[in-house]
Amino acid sequence: MAPKEPTPLVKVQKEADKLKKQIDKQVKDSNKIASNSKTKNDEVKLKEAFKGCFDLIEPVETLLAEAEALEEANEPPKFKGFENKKKHETVRITTWKGQLETTMAKLLPDEKGADYLKELKGEDAEEEEAEEDEDSKDEELETTEMLDTQQTESEAPKAGPSKSKKKKEEEEEEEDEDEEEEEEDEDEEEEDDEEEEDDETTMKTDAPTMKTDVDEDEEEEDDEEYEEEEVEEEEVENEEEGEEEEVEEEEEEEGEEEEEEEEETETKEEESTMGVTAVGQQFEAISDFKGDAEGDLSFVKGDILTIVETREDGWWEAENEAGDTGVVPSTYLKMHNKYKDIQKDDEGEDEEEGDENEPGTSRSGKKLWSPIKKAVKETSVTDVLHALGAVPSGFRPSTLGPKFHDEEKFTMKRYLVPKLANSNLAYADLFFDPKVGKIRPRTSRIERIVSLVACRQIPVPGAGLAIKGRHVRICLFDGQNILSNIHTIKVAAVDKDQRTWNFNNREYNQMDPIQHAEFFIRTNSINENIGILFELCMSYVRTSTEEYGEFSCGWHHLKLLEDNGNVKGNRVFDQMEVHGGTPYEKGVFVDPEISRRTSSNAFMTLLSGNKQPRLHVKVSIPGKKDVKDQLQTLPDVFVGSMCLLPFYSYYRQILADKLIRDRIDLDSTELIHSPVLTTFPKVADQCDMMKVVRDLWQKKIKTVKKADSRDHEYMKKLFEEVIKESAYPLLHTTTLPVYRIGNHQAEQVRQAEIDKFLNLRDTRGGILQLLLSSEIEFSPFDTKEVSFDVIGPHCLQP
Repeated sequence: MAPKEPTPLVKVQKEADKLKKQIDKQVKDSNKIASNSKTKNDEVKLKEAFKGCFDLIEPVETLLAEAEALEEANEPPKFKGFENKKKHETVRITTWKGQLETTMAKLLPDEKGADYLKELKGEDAEEEEAEEDEDSKDEELETTEMLDTQQTESEAPKAGPSKSKKKKEEEEEEEDEDEEEEEEDEDEEEEDDEEEEDDETTMKTDAPTMKTDVDEDEEEEDDEEYEEEEVEEEEVENEEEGEEEEVEEEEEEEGEEEEEEEEETETKEEESTMGVTAVGQQFEAISDFKGDAEGDLSFVKGDILTIVETREDGWWEAENEAGDTGVVPSTYLKMHNKYKDIQKDDEGEDEEEGDENEPGTSRSGKKLWSPIKKAVKETSVTDVLHALGAVPSGFRPSTLGPKFHDEEKFTMKRYLVPKLANSNLAYADLFFDPKVGKIRPRTSRIERIVSLVACRQIPVPGAGLAIKGRHVRICLFDGQNILSNIHTIKVAAVDKDQRTWNFNNREYNQMDPIQHAEFFIRTNSINENIGILFELCMSYVRTSTEEYGEFSCGWHHLKLLEDNGNVKGNRVFDQMEVHGGTPYEKGVFVDPEISRRTSSNAFMTLLSGNKQPRLHVKVSIPGKKDVKDQLQTLPDVFVGSMCLLPFYSYYRQILADKLIRDRIDLDSTELIHSPVLTTFPKVADQCDMMKVVRDLWQKKIKTVKKADSRDHEYMKKLFEEVIKESAYPLLHTTTLPVYRIGNHQAEQVRQAEIDKFLNLRDTRGGILQLLLSSEIEFSPFDTKEVSFDVIGPHCLQP
């Protein structure tokens, strides 16, 4: 009996699985080449890896077209979950294409990648062949000159230095190009790589020159090509030492002139582009200026000026700290650095570390200057978007986003677990009351419920950017330090012109927790500047490069204390100004073109004020008894969603039961078996995972009797069952991507995996059948996933 032919969807799945192995290997190998200090400047290897990625894009696009063309009518009659499976394959294949394109951009960025891409597509093929023929002829001529140099001693002093000079110029140009293309690396390992690259560059630059003293150990480490050249040069040096020294001096003088010309060119380029990004920025006066003509703005050395408008003649319109505006010469200004005192300390430490790493060595002025030039030239994605005019000058890279994703100390994982006292023999914020058999309530100095209502007049980015989502990141802030976990709320809807963001404050079944705009705050801080930091963010995709990113559209710091020290009560704040820049910058407008300026016309001032970005927020004191009781079971410092408040409270009560009530030896530090205690803090910040938990909770709560709903122990056990049937198995699936708000593509892939899990759980008749099924791949079992450490790293006091 002949085997049945696979269905079209199954065929696509099998082809996708085969293609995935090739793509994973190619991407892994290409990233190694791009990140390795020895190969990332090897153009031959970079092009080979680039071509390997390019060759895989065509089969990916073909397979994607096949997946999109699938129809349910071509599948068996009783085929279930077709749309979800088709969507999963489509998203999966699209992700591979993005990975390949991103890897190609790392290998050959900007113009190099574009030129080589044209070459691979067949364009400019004839021009490339002609260039290769010319290069081969040049190499033959150079080889002939080298042979003539060895045979004719009388011509050696002339041929040798000229060739050496030519090589040196070419290699210095290559070195400058490499320095411009290198990305900023702050990790210690990558700093070591940069030092190794500097050493290699030094050998390449000095190898062709005439030398009198050669270190034999360094020659053995050089490539064979350089060794041959050095042997030839040594033979010439032994015969014509006097003439070689003169040639070396001439070459050094010419090299210094070339460096000066390069610096002048770079200065001109920087001056030409400075006007683009200067609007809205703060500059510091480097000298006194007394305005003679009408309209000039006088200033003294050290004054801080905000640029309003730039002009090609170098005279810019600026505003001083007093609000006066006028025209100033740009040559009297330099970019204002608010953190220069801190940076001076860091630079001093870096210099000391450099001296320790290279004792007794002297470095040329060019080498000492090159890292400074590189640091000045390096720009962020937002700087590029500013220069292109795609975003207003007040937009910045998100401040809270990277901290939330890259640092665990700003997640709920750190704040939900109990903190040890200074003695490390008891807990400082978790107590059990044996009289009532419950966790002992703890009040906080500041405890409020806050509702986001709307954000108005938020500027819209220009062409070249596709906005994929809008959200607000929230935390407790004192003007300098983040004092709590970071909470995120997504915008529910925008108006037609996309300048007004609206939020959802209504709680209902099957809602998405990340869109619930009502949250609570708790803190015992006595800092007079304590408040709530709101950072308005957009996630975007650059249409030209398909690069995902996130930037801040502005921020506001709402202080929670009155002037007399009392905590603000029930109040509506509907005219809170949204500031541009980062929370550490002051006096920056979101969009200087619509910024409020000092004007004698009251009507114009009012009209300008109505166009300002504003934030509408409500603050209230908890009034319901059950809400108060649940809040008082939480940590002393905490920010969270009101629709998830019962879950946070149940978790803390289970903590008290496991760590205090049910333990025989309170001094024991043995691990406690509890999947709930270890799983919930990891998923509490993952709103798509918490939606799964909440949906299952709402489903189960409908079947609970009224008498059972008043039974505290019964409800805690029900909560544990919900976590074990939803968050625990889902967290340990191997195909679930890392949670990252703002990356629209990653969110889609993640949601597809969650939908697949839920569909299989419902069709298989329960979680146990799903765990034993081969349709979902789970990570290998580790005891850490079911073991709670009573003295874990997050239990220590901050």
